[in-house]
Amino acid sequence: MLRPSARRRCAEALDGFPIPYPLTLESLHRAAVDHHDRPLVLHRDPFPPGLQRPCGLWWPMEDADHIWVAPETTGAQAVHTYAHELGHQLLGHPPLPVLPTAGGTPPPRLEPPEEEVTFTWLSPAFLGGDLLGVRTRSPHHQRDPLYTEREDEAESFAVLLRRRAQARDSGRQTDPLLDRLHRSL
Repeated sequence: MLRPSARRRCAEALDGFPIPYPLTLESLHRAAVDHHDRPLVLHRDPFPPGLQRPCGLWWPMEDADHIWVAPETTGAQAVHTYAHELGHQLLGHPPLPVLPTAGGTPPPRLEPPEEEVTFTWLSPAFLGGDLLGVRTRSPHHQRDPLYTEREDEAESFAVLLRRRAQARDSGRQTDPLLDRLHRSL
């Protein structure tokens, strides 16, 4: 369960953010670009094959913030995934650190290729699932408590964004994914 102070942080982070109507992935991204103080790029490219892949990923770089949303996600799920990653930014979560490789040497500097930007340049530490000193995405290992708290906050931010949109648009549309998420919490 999310602490009351974390709930307040989510509400405060969302205050002043213009929730678009209709709420779609594209309209949410446009609103985020307009609200953001630096470039924000949306990626829908396939994740590198053969790897455990997330539904979404926020990856800040020197030139811009990048949000990747799995291309197979659509509709409410894509909106929720984007809102979750946006929540990490607006809540001020630090990006996940890159840990040294198994040999103790740091991975090469992460820079996208000059041509079309894809996520094949992600760190070996991320691709292996080892981000905060534990395997954060593995069902076989305990998650770091700080990582879990930040993920819960970002998830709550996404739910709150969608609940506010639904309350504003009440009578116009229903959001079955949001209803299921709300009932499960």
